[in-house]
Amino acid sequence: MRVRSAVGPHGPGRLGRAAAVAVNVVVAVTLASGCTAADPDPRAYPGTPKGQTLEGVAKAFGLDLPACDLQGVGFSGSSKYPDQNLNLSFRAPKDCVGRFLSAHSVDVARPVHWTPGQGNKTGFDSETETRSFGWSFDKAVTYDLFVDFRTSTGSRFSVLADQGQTEQTVYMESRYLGGS
Repeated sequence: MRVRSAVGPHGPGRLGRAAAVAVNVVVAVTLASGCTAADPDPRAYPGTPKGQTLEGVAKAFGLDLPACDLQGVGFSGSSKYPDQNLNLSFRAPKDCVGRFLSAHSVDVARPVHWTPGQGNKTGFDSETETRSFGWSFDKAVTYDLFVDFRTSTGSRFSVLADQGQTEQTVYMESRYLGGS
């Protein structure tokens, strides 16, 4: 008695080959779509619209990020709906922060001194909003506040910086996109 192979005497038949090709195509498409899907930017704060990247949102606001090593970067905003605000924080060397602010029309020698809760109605006073970004401000500390930060497209930001000696943590918020 002869037993026939399920694949036939000359290898897989046309149907077997077609099925194998179809399976390989489905696997390849699934893997490719998984790799190209917009992964969330790990720097995005909770609540940031899906698919947003810091670079895309910054571009919509005409914001060039500082040209130095940034630590602890976080953001919230949208490049698709830039009428929403942009919130950004990072830690950088103090001299880099100074150059960054000066390059955006800020007089770093003339900050407004701000203490959390003093009631001057900056966006940084909203504990609900700042808490959603993980920002917390020490009420015993005075921060430097700059309200004249401008980008080349006319977007305006309020900038808050701690008074670190060698590094500074910077918090930025924009509620005006400008004429981009």
